[in-house]
Amino acid sequence: MLLVMNFICLSVGAQSIETDVNMADKEMQIINCLRRMDVDYSAEYDAWIFGLPEPDSLRLRNQYGNEVLAYEICPAIPIGIVICVSGIDAPSVSAHYGHAREFYKMGYATFFLDVTNRTEINEKCYEEIRDVQAVIDYIKSKMEYTNLPIVAMGVAMGGTIALRSMIESYDISAVIALSSFSSYEDYFAFNREGTDPRYDLPNISMKDLADMSVADSITLSQLCKVEGVDHRPVLLMQSKRDKAVPYAYFTRLLDEMKKYTNELESFVVEGDEHYICRDFINPASDKAYFETLMDFLKRVTSSVPLSAYRKLEDTQAI
Repeated sequence: MLLVMNFICLSVGAQSIETDVNMADKEMQIINCLRRMDVDYSAEYDAWIFGLPEPDSLRLRNQYGNEVLAYEICPAIPIGIVICVSGIDAPSVSAHYGHAREFYKMGYATFFLDVTNRTEINEKCYEEIRDVQAVIDYIKSKMEYTNLPIVAMGVAMGGTIALRSMIESYDISAVIALSSFSSYEDYFAFNREGTDPRYDLPNISMKDLADMSVADSITLSQLCKVEGVDHRPVLLMQSKRDKAVPYAYFTRLLDEMKKYTNELESFVVEGDEHYICRDFINPASDKAYFETLMDFLKRVTSSVPLSAYRKLEDTQAI
């Protein structure tokens, strides 16, 4: 009897390992759908190159007790906060240092949330919104950030995490999302229906996508769930020929989001500019992009007198 039980346990264990391996293979196939050959995913940047002070490293814990890796750069007189979120399989969040330099001049504290190096095997899609909340909880614990507006920003999946975090948390005042989508399930189904050959993955079903996600992801993943933005400001940016996120998906998302916020802005560029700005690590070099971004930030922090920005730009030394 003991031998039989041991055999059953071994068989169940083997099946579990096989299932994990199979699911990991499916997850890699899905990630490869988003991977762009023209992006250097190994690129890392140093803050000092951008004239920024060395960021403080934060080791936080989300509500599940999993470690959250984030970095913080705060000017002398913070007037607002931007949380920059990396994508699941995107360049290091340090690629946002160029933006942080401009935020610093304006008086914004910048937090960099790295979700590319997730190691906990029990973590699934969309748990990154719990990581964003861990950063928010830290911000709320600091006196210097009391009552300051929080803006979440990201590219592609990083922008999706930012949007979903806003839907989950009223602590987020506004979102800036570049080349993003409302959920991977919705994005995957849209591209499948559009007969994009990259999404012709016969061994991956919508149920597989659900199994890779947290339990409530299916109720959150529908496009209509963007109603959770609840009239807060959102800036969506897109290029017309993006090979990763189709322009048709962007227009669909834009039309749906208009139903739930009058504070929606969009910025569209020609060509295939996944990062919208031609030189993402030097955003000020793209005048149209830069002015749109900064005007949006100033608008969503309207409680700060506009005259204060010029004073801060003159006094916030880097």
